[in-house]
Amino acid sequence: MKHFRFFLRLLAASLFLNLGRYHAQAAQLDTLRFALITDTHIGKPGNDTGLATIVANINRNPQLAFVVITGDVSDFGTTPQLRQAKELLDRLNKPYYCLPGNHDTGWSESGGLAFTQLFRDQKFVADVQGVRCIGFSTGPYGRMSRGYVPQDQLRWLDSLASATPPTQPVLFFAHYPLNDQMSNAPEVIERLHRFRTQAFFCGHGHVNKLFNFDGLPGAMTRTAQLRDNTLAYNVVTLTADSVQLRMVCPGKLTSASWAQFAPAQKPAIAPEPPSVLPSSVYPTGRILWQYQDHGNIVATPAVWKNEVLVGNLLGEFKSLSLQNARLNWTFKSRQPIYSSPAVAGNKVVFGSADSTIYCLHAGTGRVLWRVKTGGAVLASPLIHDNVVYIGSSDLAFRALDLATGKVRWTYADLAGFPPSAPSLADGKVVFGTWNKTLYALNAADGTLAWQWHNDQRSHYYSPAMCTPVIQHGVVYTVAPDEKLHGFLLSTGQRVAEDSRWRVRESLGGNLGGNVLLAKTMRDSVVAWQTTTSKPELIWRLHVGFGEDFSASLPVFTHQTAFFGTTYGQVYALDIAARQVRWVYTLGADMVNTVRVVKRRGVLVSSPDGKLALLAEE
Repeated sequence: MKHFRFFLRLLAASLFLNLGRYHAQAAQLDTLRFALITDTHIGKPGNDTGLATIVANINRNPQLAFVVITGDVSDFGTTPQLRQAKELLDRLNKPYYCLPGNHDTGWSESGGLAFTQLFRDQKFVADVQGVRCIGFSTGPYGRMSRGYVPQDQLRWLDSLASATPPTQPVLFFAHYPLNDQMSNAPEVIERLHRFRTQAFFCGHGHVNKLFNFDGLPGAMTRTAQLRDNTLAYNVVTLTADSVQLRMVCPGKLTSASWAQFAPAQKPAIAPEPPSVLPSSVYPTGRILWQYQDHGNIVATPAVWKNEVLVGNLLGEFKSLSLQNARLNWTFKSRQPIYSSPAVAGNKVVFGSADSTIYCLHAGTGRVLWRVKTGGAVLASPLIHDNVVYIGSSDLAFRALDLATGKVRWTYADLAGFPPSAPSLADGKVVFGTWNKTLYALNAADGTLAWQWHNDQRSHYYSPAMCTPVIQHGVVYTVAPDEKLHGFLLSTGQRVAEDSRWRVRESLGGNLGGNVLLAKTMRDSVVAWQTTTSKPELIWRLHVGFGEDFSASLPVFTHQTAFFGTTYGQVYALDIAARQVRWVYTLGADMVNTVRVVKRRGVLVSSPDGKLALLAEE
């Protein structure tokens, strides 16, 4: 027995010594070198040959262990652009890890699926020479807003924090910097502090720059695109006491390192200032309830009887009690849901990125019919006279029978994909697409009535996100070209253009059909009267919501207009008095277009998964 006890003591001592050696080895770090490529924007002329040159240059350096591409791989997130980028990156003779940027997900015709299918995921974790490398996505998805790490990836970071040894050095990678350009940057930074974080690397800004993210050292690197006749990528050299960044310009003399700092140490530069939400001097709106979903929500909820209906980016479509947000039922599609649902009778209709248009029983979630299309269905439906009108990323627009899902007609020649809901008046259905084109189709048979193509601008300035407003026989829309546009519904003739106010993608019309209201890109809203031959500005109101670039269309009752902002606020405006009634801060993320529920309140939602019912008055 004594010999057995002695053996146990020896075994325990051996295990303790071996564990100590492991931690000592983990604390020591051999030199690790890798390459950073960012913002290649494949799809712009010449960027493909530039990336091919960079790949060939990296392949000639045997000291590099791997390569990380920190987003904006493509210029517009299209499948052909992403496929071309992958073909070029596959020429690398060493492992590479690719992350999406806002150009890969924000305007993506597939809702980000093409990136996932081609590059296998939108996040990664890899251990190289004892260093754990972690990359995550920062969106945004399906629309312009501040960046954010999706809810499921935040939970993934939590699991990695639990599974990563506390002594293991960790490097993090993403597209956006961890500052006020990301709505949930503080939550992400808090998670990174749980690791032995050596440094954080990002792109997006197209320049080389150092950061202090609440004590975490960070580095943004220069775009790979040609600048001053120079291509560029960065080589990072990591040792136990140093992180060094050196910009390499293929075909040029190798430049010296532009940055060097101690890993895991508070940088000497000033920290990034915390994101400060716009302050309000107005009364605070009253909340009736709030629900936190575990997925991201980019859609406007619908209401059926006493139920709230909405989908999320996990592909879940849910029914919640309008009374207290209690979950009634959940339907699971196979891919993210961007589409805002429409309700008629006991039917609710929406699209999914799984290329399907769904019709469910609003009370039970049972599938009544489904229509498979040739591309992701990111657009929202309009239901009128028992017909469903909806676009798809297969570049087709369809009219479906509400009762059966049978296709009544299809217009299959769209220049780009439609991301929003159409409008209908006087026998014409009108909608915009992400290829600079506004369409008017004859609702009876789907033939083209007219189209307007904004030839003066690139596809970023398309009249796509704004649902057109039709008043007095004129179609009005706003776009990122910062103009109000007006066209005769009957012919498509341009009859109005106003570029004075920096309006963007948020336009609404009052119930009386004679007033337009639009958010500007900073602090104010503007209103036009449409009873004359051309819209006349009737007032402009400074309300102080700060910078704004997110589509949240004003929604009217008889006396009040409601809209959301980029920085998480909901405004209620008294139209007659031309003043703010109240403001409610939902959170730090943008607010989607709201839904007014008669005699019940205002339903509001945001991409961080918040859903709330606010009192109307």
